[in-house]
Amino acid sequence: MSLLLELSTLSSPCMIIIRGIPGSGKSTLAQRYLQLIPDAVHCEADHYFINRQGEYCYDGSKVKFAHQYCQKNIRNALSKGQSVIVSNTTIKRWELTALLDIATRYNIEPHIIHCCGAFTSNHNVPAEIVANMALNYEVYPGESRYIPS
Repeated sequence: MSLLLELSTLSSPCMIIIRGIPGSGKSTLAQRYLQLIPDAVHCEADHYFINRQGEYCYDGSKVKFAHQYCQKNIRNALSKGQSVIVSNTTIKRWELTALLDIATRYNIEPHIIHCCGAFTSNHNVPAEIVANMALNYEVYPGESRYIPS
C-alpha cells in the first residue's frame, strides 16, 4: 500500500508531519492528505505570512511568531478531535521538538514524512539557501521518505 493511502487510513485524530526543503512538495502532499482525511486541518508556519488579500508576505523577523501561530492552530484542531497535517521545513531535528511535545500532550503518535521532491519553491526561496538547507537536513529516526512523482 502506498504511504499516502496507508496514512490516510489512520484513526482520528492523527498528526502527520511533512518536512523537507523548500520546493520538495510538502504543501502539495499536505493537500493530497486533506482530500483523503476529511476532518484534517492543514497547519503551516507560512500561513502566518498570508495577508488578507491572499498574498504571501514573508518577514524573516517574524518566523518565531509564525511557528507559534502554527502550533496554536495544531493544538486548537487536536483539542476539537480533528486530525492535523503539518507541513514545514523543519530541517533540524530539534525543530520537531515542539510538534512532538504537542503530539505527546494529546496522546497521539505523529507520523513524520521527509518529502524529497525537486520542484521550484512556491515562495521563491533563493537556490543557494535551498541548497544549504538540503546539506543541513537531519533525518529523524523512523521518518518515512516520500518522493513525489
